[in-house]
Amino acid sequence: MADTLLMIPGPTPVSAEVLAALAEPVRSHTGDANATTMREIQVMLRGLVGSDAARVHAFAGSGTLAMEAALVNHAGPGDRVLVISHGFFGDRFAEIATTLGMRADVVRAEWGRHASLQEVGVAIAAGPPPAIVCITHVDTSSGVLARCADLARVVRDGAPDAVIVVDGVCATGGIEESMDAWDVDVVLTGAQKALGVPPGLALLAVSQRAVRRRAEIGTVRSYYADLARWDRSVDDPRVYFSTHAVSMLRALQVSLDGVVAEGLEERFERHRRVADALREGMGELGFAPLTDDELLAPTLSVLRLPEGVDDAALRRGMAERGVVIAPCLGPWAGSGVRIGHMGAITEREVARTLEAAAMAVAD
Repeated sequence: MADTLLMIPGPTPVSAEVLAALAEPVRSHTGDANATTMREIQVMLRGLVGSDAARVHAFAGSGTLAMEAALVNHAGPGDRVLVISHGFFGDRFAEIATTLGMRADVVRAEWGRHASLQEVGVAIAAGPPPAIVCITHVDTSSGVLARCADLARVVRDGAPDAVIVVDGVCATGGIEESMDAWDVDVVLTGAQKALGVPPGLALLAVSQRAVRRRAEIGTVRSYYADLARWDRSVDDPRVYFSTHAVSMLRALQVSLDGVVAEGLEERFERHRRVADALREGMGELGFAPLTDDELLAPTLSVLRLPEGVDDAALRRGMAERGVVIAPCLGPWAGSGVRIGHMGAITEREVARTLEAAAMAVAD
């Protein structure tokens, strides 16, 4: 397993520096060292999501917990939530909202295609103004890169007071995001994808509009995921609400230091370059994107299998050669594979992946 290369769409491989940070002695969750780490994380994540005014929450959990926190803090039972879904994880927003007693309406695109802006506008006008509108920046199931700026513009035209939530789980750290320029209110993510940290952190950047909405709601149907309960720890990380995931936070700090050192534009360009190299090489083996070409995300590829190639046999053959890729989900299950290329992935890992894929296809 030490030589296994994870090319799934998360968790992703982590750098030696991040692994070394995880091996450091455990810190006090209310101590000065951890407080410094958390403050630096807040500053760097604000830069990453394009909003100096955002409040940044980082606590133990996953992207799914971050999705739940984004919903439960900004709408109540009976409130309308409009979900713009490009696949499995867009639909998950609707499932969470329904579980929380909210009314979930979904504008659902065909897998691999983008939701119609006109349909989004019609959906907004078809009922009471939505309290929340959810957009998945990159749906990990379909590989669709959403046009967040265009979607947010349509939402603001029809529902100016809505809290717009962007799921950046498969995007943040690998694709440009701008809360202020897009006029969105929450960007959420997990640590285990383009940020290159093992699973275990739920991350949310929250606008002042969303902070006001949370204050207006009062009591929410959650204890641990209640952002208001975490607020004092955001202002002063030495204040206890629940134990901070100190080792994971230190690993995230080191990873974000690397992001800053690389430079955001350089990092985003590397993701685009690596994605192109992977798709070109897999194309030579007979694979083709299931996602529409103009919607291809730089962080993962969802590829149709060549004629006569079996999904399970391909993945087994590649795993035997030390490279792990993922099956497709939903309506594409069995007809394609998903390959992640985000975070610390470079051309070197792509070359190894292509070599393993060529041999497995030949088998």
